Amino acid sequence: MKLKTVIKNVLLGSVAGLAMVGTAAAADLPVKAKAAEYVKICSTYGAGFYYIPGTDTCLKVGGYVTADTYYTDIDAKTSVNTPTFFGRTNYDPDGQSYFLTRVGVQLDARTQTEYGTLRSYFEGRFNAGENYGFGQEIDTGAFSFSDGIRNQAEMKYGYIQFAGFTFGRATSAFDFWAGDGWQGIQPGSFYSDTTLNVIQYTADFGNGFSATIALEDSYGREDEFANFEELSGQQVPDIVANIAYEGTWGAFKVSGAWHQIGDYDPIDLVDPLLYSNDDSGWAVLAGVRFDFAETTTLYVEGAYASGAPGYLGLAGTMPVVDAYGNAVSGWYVGGALIHYWTPSVFTGLVGSYTQTDNFAVDYLVTDGTDTYEGISSTDFTGYNVGVNIGWVPVKGLTLVLQYDYLSAEYSGSDISELVSYSQEATQNRVTFSAKRSF
Repeated sequence: MKLKTVIKNVLLGSVAGLAMVGTAAAADLPVKAKAAEYVKICSTYGAGFYYIPGTDTCLKVGGYVTADTYYTDIDAKTSVNTPTFFGRTNYDPDGQSYFLTRVGVQLDARTQTEYGTLRSYFEGRFNAGENYGFGQEIDTGAFSFSDGIRNQAEMKYGYIQFAGFTFGRATSAFDFWAGDGWQGIQPGSFYSDTTLNVIQYTADFGNGFSATIALEDSYGREDEFANFEELSGQQVPDIVANIAYEGTWGAFKVSGAWHQIGDYDPIDLVDPLLYSNDDSGWAVLAGVRFDFAETTTLYVEGAYASGAPGYLGLAGTMPVVDAYGNAVSGWYVGGALIHYWTPSVFTGLVGSYTQTDNFAVDYLVTDGTDTYEGISSTDFTGYNVGVNIGWVPVKGLTLVLQYDYLSAEYSGSDISELVSYSQEATQNRVTFSAKRSF
């Protein structure tokens, strides 16, 4: 009896021991971790896109940093000729160096829907540094002399695209060449390159052909209208349309725009008879791009505008209407030639020329003893040409050395009073630009 009890106790103890060993072994087994959400590559829209976790939206995050160093030498001349006096002054200060830095942040989000791709795009720019010399303002496009500090944030682009429509701040449907070939934060002058608020619709006809119709914010192309007073704001937005082609050999675009001039009183705000005679301004553009053997690109573009100086890149430089209330007209031609000698070394030649038709302005000239005032026939002429050489030592980094020369001149005369005058500015500028894109 006693032996049976011993055997029973041994068996029970062995079972208990095995159970304890099994429990300990089970405690050492790896526990299945909670599934982690990994970033998934989205190849639908090209390199750099990934799925936002938990959604079917693809996002691409990018940006750039541009650091520019400038040396600018300017020369300004003014001359006045009256029946009793001829005078000429020359302002020729020493050249100055200055720096500009820009940081850009880009977000591109796309989602595939039953109506096609739903896209939203944003580019924010942060600028800091010093301006000096003549040129077109980065924000307004007005040609002027600037000697001030820039430290600001701006939204360059911010738009939604869906089913052929574009809503938001985007490139104007009118523009084509837009200064390609100029390097650095401060590009050249005298051409149309405008980003503004739009509602656009683009129809894709296939085989590279498309057409766009748009309503665009006229405030995006106008300034203070030089020496004229604006009496009414935007009542109808600008209407812009184009026909474009993009193919293996290059591209072309033909575009046109209508601009409501509104009411102006160029001389006397009291006299209603001096309101503008023209109610409508307009502009046309034609441009072509040739791509040769994947190493050379040639742009050629021309534009003409009447009562719509913003479409020539001359908002604030030439008035919308003159002293008699007539629409002021002008034109420009420009382009660029860019050639890659090797995959990492390129050179560029770029420039444009602009000229207005004669327009009437009121003037006041004092020669020290006599004062002359009246209406003169005036015009504006300007050109800007540049050359550059660039090196891409590694992917995403571009180093460029650029030289450009600018000339701008207002000249006018009043035959009845035998008075003539001119204001001329010339500028030599050297730019070193380093840009890192990612």
